[in-house]
Amino acid sequence: MTSTWRPRFVCPECRLPASGVDCLRCDICGRLFELQAGIYRFLPATRPGLWDAFVEQYRLVREREGYRADAPDYYRRLPSVPQADPAASIWRIRRESYAHLLRHALPAVWRGPIRVLDLGAGCGWLSHRLASFGHQVVAVDRLDDERDGLGVCRHYPVAITAVQADFEVLPFEAGQFDLVVFDAALHYAQEPARTLAETARVLNAGGVLAVVDSPMFADDDTGRAMVADESRRLCEEHGVQDAVRPGLGYLTFELLERAAAALNFRSRFVPSTGPLGWRARRQMARWRIGRSPASFGVWVAG
Repeated sequence: MTSTWRPRFVCPECRLPASGVDCLRCDICGRLFELQAGIYRFLPATRPGLWDAFVEQYRLVREREGYRADAPDYYRRLPSVPQADPAASIWRIRRESYAHLLRHALPAVWRGPIRVLDLGAGCGWLSHRLASFGHQVVAVDRLDDERDGLGVCRHYPVAITAVQADFEVLPFEAGQFDLVVFDAALHYAQEPARTLAETARVLNAGGVLAVVDSPMFADDDTGRAMVADESRRLCEEHGVQDAVRPGLGYLTFELLERAAAALNFRSRFVPSTGPLGWRARRQMARWRIGRSPASFGVWVAG
């Protein structure tokens, strides 16, 4: 296993350097940020109630929909899963989007091993794959549990720096990463354009941003209709009466285009279309629900 690279951290409150080894300290506000169970703990003190409720709901739904496994080998094989897996069709799209990421995002920054920031990393499957190529990877998520969060990273035979943090308030000094990836995560941001600007801060000159597999729509009305449909599904299938959503729940192409222009980035979207049967089912669903289904794929900007 290669040695773990540790980025330069800052206090998420003061935005000034946090120094130390296993326990980092902000010299201004005195906050301590510890390394516990292999994970750097940098959660800010804001929005605890909202996020606690969301995490509880998220774990419940993910458990029932078959995403939370016990076997380490299950995570090591992701994004490949058995055909009988409850989420096999979704992982089929994730595999296609992963291939797009390798083809369209990495070549732009590939100069030997690069430094990658994986935001919304979840169980760290993408971090595992990229670290297996020899890249230096930092995985960021709010979930730290051992069945669907950063705790899974202990099972991977490669070096990954795991950081429990909010990707809207990144605890990193500027200009450290060659590639920043939102892994099916940017739609959880309250203000995606602002979050992209914060993310661009930690990119090296010439670095690349990638947004992978967030639900994409042509307009806000269709996105909001999808969120309403999803809330009804959570209620009917899982008994979730009041769905908690920390962010928009969707993105639009226009939003990402405006964000890229504000950052002076050029961008493109590479769709993941899935197999023929999946596309046919989505077309049928379009007529049933009376709106266009979400698009998935990889948005690349740099």
